[in-house]
Formats: sequence, structure tokens, C-alpha cells
Amino acid sequence: MTVALANALRKGWFAYTNGEKGNNYTRADRLERKITSYCQDVTTANDTLKVVRETTRGSKYVDALSKTLNSSKNTSKLLEWTSKGANLAGKLVNPLLCVAAGARVLNEEDKKSSFIQEGAAMLGMFGIEGVIKSNLGLNGKPAKYVNNRFLRNIANNTKTFLATTKFLNKIPTNRLTGILKAAIFVIGSCTGFALGQKAGKLITKNTTEKE
Repeated sequence: MTVALANALRKGWFAYTNGEKGNNYTRADRLERKITSYCQDVTTANDTLKVVRETTRGSKYVDALSKTLNSSKNTSKLLEWTSKGANLAGKLVNPLLCVAAGARVLNEEDKKSSFIQEGAAMLGMFGIEGVIKSNLGLNGKPAKYVNNRFLRNIANNTKTFLATTKFLNKIPTNRLTGILKAAIFVIGSCTGFALGQKAGKLITKNTTEKE
């Protein structure tokens, strides 16, 4: 329940923020943000259902409903396709964010500098998210981009540190843990983006001065 709650909260937050950005008609990436928000709404709903199922497990009413659903082939098929739809929506989020970054680059006058800054920001965000997912067990496995040796070493060293200090063991395994994991992910993601963007600006500044 902890992981499902953390995923529902973090995806819900990003769905809200992307929806707000999608409503801003001055943004170059407004359409991409709208679509991203919709995909995150779908995955949030799916994770919220997991939380409800895990929270109410054992209830005679829920068990009766579950038996009824399982006895219906068509309903079971619908639930299966709903789950597949949520998984597909989840896989589309990061590519859509990259497309949104591309839209912002095309809208800038200095496209070269903007490309470097946006690229560094996205790398920073995805990298930090991968490390956090790996350590907090979100989605049950590390993100694919943690296959990068540098990021994998950071993730492994962080895991070793947390295991040695028993930091995670001091946190009770309940709803508070899910909220805390969601907060860590959101803060880490935003921090990774900001640091990457600053690194990109530093690179473009040095490049411009040399030219």
C-alpha cells in the first residue's frame, strides 16, 4: 500500500501541475503539457484503485464484489484493458515531457543555448528520478535509465548508505511512509531539473564567452 499510495500522490501532483501549465496559453509547450496531464490522470486513477483495493482487502463487501467481477469474463477483460491503458499512459509521460522541452527550444531565439539548457535539465530530472525510484522501490524496480553506470553507482552507494544507517527502517511502514516517499520524489525531481538547468546555463555561458 505504501508504494501504491506514493505513486498515486506523486503522479497526481504532477498531473495537477502539468494541467495548470497546459491552461497557460502563453506557454509554447501548452498542448504537450495537457496531454501529459491526461496520461498522468489515468495512471493516478489506476494507482488510487490499488490503494483502495489494498486498504479494503478482507472486507466481506469487497470480497463479494471481487468474486462478482471475476465471475464475469467481459468485466475482467475490461479491467485488464484498463490496467494496460494505464501502463501505456505511464510509458508516454517521459517522451511527452521531452517533446514539451523540444517545443520550448523551438520557441526560443537562441535555439542552441536553449537546447543545451533544456537537455541538461531533462537529464538532471530523469537521473534523479531514476536514483530515487531505485532506492524507494517505486514501481518495484529501478528506472531503465539507471542502467547508466554513473547513475547506477550513485543509486547503489545511496542504497548502501541507507542500509548502513538504517535510515529507512526508522520510518514506520504506513500511510506516512507513502506520503514521505511521494514528497521525496517530487522534491528530488524538481531539484534535478533545476540543477540540470543551471548546469546547462553555465555550459552555454562558457561557450558563448569563448566564442
